[in-house]
Amino acid sequence: MNTQILYKKRPKIEIDNRTQFQPSRLESSDLLISVIIPVYNEENSIKQVIERIPNHHNYEIILVDDGSTDKSVLKIKEIEKDNIILLQHQKNLGYGAALITGFKKATGNIIVTLDSDGQHKPEEIEKLMEPILQDKADLVIGSRYLGNCHYKVPIHTRIGEYCVKICIMTLFRQRVGNNQSGYRCFRKKILNALNDNLFVGMGFSTEFLLECALNQLKILEIPISLNPREHGTSYVNLVEIFKSILNCIAIYYLKRYKLKINTSFIKHSINCILKLLYRIKNPR
Repeated sequence: MNTQILYKKRPKIEIDNRTQFQPSRLESSDLLISVIIPVYNEENSIKQVIERIPNHHNYEIILVDDGSTDKSVLKIKEIEKDNIILLQHQKNLGYGAALITGFKKATGNIIVTLDSDGQHKPEEIEKLMEPILQDKADLVIGSRYLGNCHYKVPIHTRIGEYCVKICIMTLFRQRVGNNQSGYRCFRKKILNALNDNLFVGMGFSTEFLLECALNQLKILEIPISLNPREHGTSYVNLVEIFKSILNCIAIYYLKRYKLKINTSFIKHSINCILKLLYRIKNPR
């Protein structure tokens, strides 16, 4: 991985009095927020996304380019902000891998993640942070279903999210409707309690929630606004997401009830079942 730092970071400030900070007082506090944005071929939107992030000393913006083949990196370098860190993967490793790279580099007390395609509103970052600062949640998810979604969500996305929602509700008694949302906020210290071997692809969103629920962390959804994608195309592989979700559900069912079965066997079995179903549906 090639790492390029576009500014000189100040030392991390450790704080203990968590409840004193309110979003309206953010400018005058010593709280540091790491805003992590995974980027993959978003040359037409990434610059606008970054420029809309509040520009003050409490934010460090970590952009992880996941092997883009367009001009995304050049667009990032055109931005005149003094709090940007650019990290680059030499090849495309996946959505989860990009976020994990950002987590390792983050020095903030609080981490916020959002997508680079322009669908999330950076102006709502402080809205996501509020329940964390008030100790009302350990993980906050921005939900399009509770807020305003300005485009029609595909049926396969709704079905997938519904299945994950039922799984989390059944296993851990927590309700998360928009469980594939990339707009999330949490304290960095919760990463210490989570599994180090999270899915590196699009299955990351599902496993991250399941891992938090398994560790009895409180998950809270709040309403956000979601815009339609104006540029480019989605690089989501539906088959791979489906496989990842099935793997996550199977693995965390075993973890929840402390059943000892090799997780590699689970993944291999699910992969074989999906291949068999494909051959039945598409005979030669």
